[in-house]
Amino acid sequence: MQRFIAQRLLQSLLALVFLSVVVFFMTWATGDPVRFIKPPEEITEEEIEELRRKLGLDRPLVVQYVVFVSRAVRGDFGYAITLGQLPVTRVIMSRLPATLHLGAMAMAVVLIVAFPLGVFAAYNRGRAADTLARALAFAGQSVPEFWLALILILIFGVQLKWLPIAGREGGWTQWILPSITAGWFSMAGLLRITRSSVLEVLGSDYIRTARAKGMHERVVLWRHTVRNALITIITAVALLMVGMLNGIVLVETVFGWPGLGRLAVSAVTARDLFLVQGIVLLIGAMYLCANLLADIMYALVDPRIKLGGSQR
Repeated sequence: MQRFIAQRLLQSLLALVFLSVVVFFMTWATGDPVRFIKPPEEITEEEIEELRRKLGLDRPLVVQYVVFVSRAVRGDFGYAITLGQLPVTRVIMSRLPATLHLGAMAMAVVLIVAFPLGVFAAYNRGRAADTLARALAFAGQSVPEFWLALILILIFGVQLKWLPIAGREGGWTQWILPSITAGWFSMAGLLRITRSSVLEVLGSDYIRTARAKGMHERVVLWRHTVRNALITIITAVALLMVGMLNGIVLVETVFGWPGLGRLAVSAVTARDLFLVQGIVLLIGAMYLCANLLADIMYALVDPRIKLGGSQR
């Protein structure tokens, strides 16, 4: 098991190094960030060159990348150029809790709704409950998140005035609309995956054997069927969780949520080089950590996985 985790950890580190290379050179390809600090009529060429030297942007790109990596491993991503030279790490950490809280709430909605509904739909295949669940999954993967957000705001915020539509302060009601919107697509995906996985296991020979032995249906369903279906479901949950974090960028923008996604939009718009690099690397690291966690849980559920090394 230790060897399996070490292999996965090494792969994650290599992927993170590759991501740092892509992020660094792609952000530079968008243009000189110093020229976006002030309008051209408010800053002279001499001031631009002085600021470029101060930020180390006058060095060769390879040298800048080495400095960038050496600082990044210490948690230092430089200074946010457009936010009064505040440290990037401090800016990101001030917004990260809001994003993590929203992601946790959205994931809770996904698990509470999608997992039991997927199991129930598979067990009642072909019946009304199964049809309703499949319709919900289809709607979840067909309706864009931005459209859903606007409809929820219009109905529950503007017309009925039941729920607040912007901000984070004000109590638990502030979380309802953003959490549903952020988890909408993932909920549909997990429902379909859970249903398919449970259906596949229900058709296995050992399930028929368990029923032939007279086992109670509850034991057959939860101890034998669902447990064996968890291998696929666990991996799906980890990947959907990261995909949800990507979608949170839109959700935070629509609902005025003061999180990392909204910060990323403003950083890209302002072309704040160091802030964009820090945000993208952090999201990439979160994605890799989720994949690593999924691999470890995958091996714990099915001991055969670690015996095969990198094979699944």
